[in-house]
Amino acid sequence: MKRVLLGILIILHGLAHAASGVWLAADGPMWLVTLMWGIAMLGYLAAGFGILRAPFLRRSWKQTMVVATVASVVLFLTYLHPLGLLGSVFDLVLLLVVFEGAQALIDEDIAVVEAVGASGLPHPWLHRAGWTVALAFLVYAAAVVVVRPIYLGWGTTRDERIMPLPGDDPSINARYRVDHAITIHAPADSVWPWLVQLGQDRGGFYSYSWLERMIGDEVTNADRVHPEWQQREAGDTIYATQPGYLGGTRFGWRVTSVVPKRALVLENWGAFVLQPIDSSSTRLIIRTRGEGKPSVVGLVLGPLNVFVMEPAHFIMQTGMLRGIRERAEGAHYHIARG
Repeated sequence: MKRVLLGILIILHGLAHAASGVWLAADGPMWLVTLMWGIAMLGYLAAGFGILRAPFLRRSWKQTMVVATVASVVLFLTYLHPLGLLGSVFDLVLLLVVFEGAQALIDEDIAVVEAVGASGLPHPWLHRAGWTVALAFLVYAAAVVVVRPIYLGWGTTRDERIMPLPGDDPSINARYRVDHAITIHAPADSVWPWLVQLGQDRGGFYSYSWLERMIGDEVTNADRVHPEWQQREAGDTIYATQPGYLGGTRFGWRVTSVVPKRALVLENWGAFVLQPIDSSSTRLIIRTRGEGKPSVVGLVLGPLNVFVMEPAHFIMQTGMLRGIRERAEGAHYHIARG
């Protein structure tokens, strides 16, 4: 039981590191922060799964935990923050507790498993299922660490990520940043009508509506511009769901600013900005900014954000960008031919 509790504690400690990748991304070179963060988080996960006797991980759990601890301490000492310093202390205490108080017990238990195999354990199918899930999650977590810097800035240039845009709030130090963009071969005037009619009760979101309907969200994507949906102003709500969705309040985003034919800014989502390239091409940029300050709530919700919300948001938002491009270019082509 002691071994199991320690394994679970180390896994939870690894998951707690998910939030640090969000908080520290703006403090240094993305590749360096991601490297140290990834080694620390994945190392703790691998060590915890190894202590729980997962194949391929149980023989090297000690070395993996040492590497994870070094990477975590270096990360937090390089980018100082009170929560980070507290985390470094916990790193070292956890390492000491495991190595001084439980190392022999863990090694002895692992030696037994190595000798008898999974078939010699009670409920072998349950152990195999648990180990399979652990290894699959570790592979998924590693993939997220590798591709996260890519999907946080998908389609954008460095200049676009740092240039001021409508919706930027100069009063906050935006540490959390997501920028997505796409080139549309149509003038901005032809793209704007598709943005204005965003919403569950209007033109939908031009993304994967079948995924939205799988979770009960009744979204239908429009394939033409509707004149009756061409009015938006600050204070309006762009609804994400139908009334009574999941028995709760209708969810949506409040429109905070409208710059006609240029920008639509939504609270808690970001700015949809049209940047003309020339008379027949436009860049559509979607920028999300947030304070991204370390907090206890962020620490708890970090794994959900990094492993679920961000990938899902990336899939749906890039689908939206492609959907808007397809519709705007198609409409412009037919108008030009006509």
